[in-house]
Amino acid sequence: GGWGRDDCGCFGFGGRKTGMRQTVRKNPAECTGCGACVSICPKQAIVMQPDTEGFLYPKVNGEKCISCDLCEKRCPAGREMPEHHARLLGAQAKDEALRRQSSSGGVFTLLAREVIRRGGVVFGAAFGENMRVEHVGAFDETELSGMRGSKYVQSDATDAIGNAVSLLKREIPVLFSGTPCQINGLLAALGNTKRDNC
Repeated sequence: GGWGRDDCGCFGFGGRKTGMRQTVRKNPAECTGCGACVSICPKQAIVMQPDTEGFLYPKVNGEKCISCDLCEKRCPAGREMPEHHARLLGAQAKDEALRRQSSSGGVFTLLAREVIRRGGVVFGAAFGENMRVEHVGAFDETELSGMRGSKYVQSDATDAIGNAVSLLKREIPVLFSGTPCQINGLLAALGNTKRDNC
């Protein structure tokens, strides 16, 4: 019993021959729910579905899956991350009213305004229908207000990741505000794409 690869390299439970992938990760508990696999899949065989606690995880449609393994190859979960030596910076908006509307000193809005001014798109978490948090895109400043403030729940970023990748490949500036897992998912979905606009 347990998860393992069958003869064709597909994951299945208990060593059964499955024919097609049933899950993205060998160990589903490693999944962070970033949604990169959904954006990467060339056959749209993966969707994000809530578990019993409401957290979103990938579900593979075995009839659509062609076992190309792109989802596993690009999945950021369980990978060693390259060491980055970060410079620490501090900033806040001079506008006190903007700072009061924000949870990070208004810096998100300042960065977002600049990206939009350059003809880019801003992605961030906002409450949608039924108080569900999802990543949305903003093309002008009037669309930013719902993205301000921390949400403290998982957001569905799968469409946003795919859209951000498409824009970046066309060299359109993007600001993507998300959790570290979502940012890693976006970078994984980009693969070896030039990242000057990241």
